[in-house]
Amino acid sequence: MDAWSLPVGNAQLDAMRGGFDSGNGLLASFGIDRVVYINGNLATRTSVSIPDIGHMSPAQARALAAVDGVLTVVQGGQGNTAALVSSGAATATVIQNSLDGQHIQSLTTIDASVDHLDQFRSARLGDTLQGALIQSLGH
Repeated sequence: MDAWSLPVGNAQLDAMRGGFDSGNGLLASFGIDRVVYINGNLATRTSVSIPDIGHMSPAQARALAAVDGVLTVVQGGQGNTAALVSSGAATATVIQNSLDGQHIQSLTTIDASVDHLDQFRSARLGDTLQGALIQSLGH
């Protein structure tokens, strides 16, 4: 039997997992909401909310993975064509418009919070979250 096909025990898996556990009861949450409006009408929305990063459910992990590297194309008017290839590296929204006088809004809201600011500061997690947020924007 190939060594790669053997199941990994819970203790070993716990030691290998990524995630967020400060070990002192710190609760951190993360959410992102990306919307595009054309003339006040919602054209597309991508939203993920993880209320407790340290205890992310499999469904929340799948939702987060589902928006990673997604290329969304929003087209306003007739005759728009998109020959785009997603690199898979960053989530992106491309807006094409062939109409005059359109009011187009693209909004990204990122919510990141912790329940104890003192613990957050002492754990120096701000730099980690900032780096992850910047990288998620593809910069």
